[in-house]
Amino acid sequence: MPRFFRNPKNKPQARTIVTKAKLLDAAQALFAEQGFEKTQLDEVAARAGYSRGAIYAHYSSKEELFLELMEHRVHTKFATIREKIGNEPDVSARPAIFKRWISSQVCDPSWGTLTLEFKLYAIRRPELRDKLLHLYESLFEHSGKDFVEVLFGRGLSKATRTLLERRLAMMSGALSGLVLESHFRPSLLPPRHLQQLTEEMFDALMHT
Repeated sequence: MPRFFRNPKNKPQARTIVTKAKLLDAAQALFAEQGFEKTQLDEVAARAGYSRGAIYAHYSSKEELFLELMEHRVHTKFATIREKIGNEPDVSARPAIFKRWISSQVCDPSWGTLTLEFKLYAIRRPELRDKLLHLYESLFEHSGKDFVEVLFGRGLSKATRTLLERRLAMMSGALSGLVLESHFRPSLLPPRHLQQLTEEMFDALMHT
């Protein structure tokens, strides 16, 4: 969870939490409407009801703002499903829980498209690419618990673990491609079919 959402110790910290929450809400709305590259920090500040100086007091760049938005959104959602999976006593039932969650996320193509846009933007910017990679890696290794073990149980061989990690990465890339193609070929890939296609891809890739 991002630092600013933790319990504040004093009034200035509480105000910072409120300010950042409003800025992130405004940023999410504008990024979804206009895309990453077109959206400007000044617009985010205005949408949130703050001055230009207010947003620069918290974020030095649009990239920093977007990464924090991703961290909050992705970590919040992923932490919830991770806990649900980990609380399932039957290890063999855990992949199906994750599959249903993954397929439900595809039904929000606007965020999937935005994430893909940012990935493409970061590819040619090594420092930004490393920050994004670190964000994703932190999802899979949280509180000392590796997500592959949470999902498939302990006792995996090194080769099996590596294979599953690669397949999870392949799944992420395949979903990005599916979301992208759904915009170009909506008659062939309408939203109502994305969930089914996601589940089919998951079944094909994610097995031990």
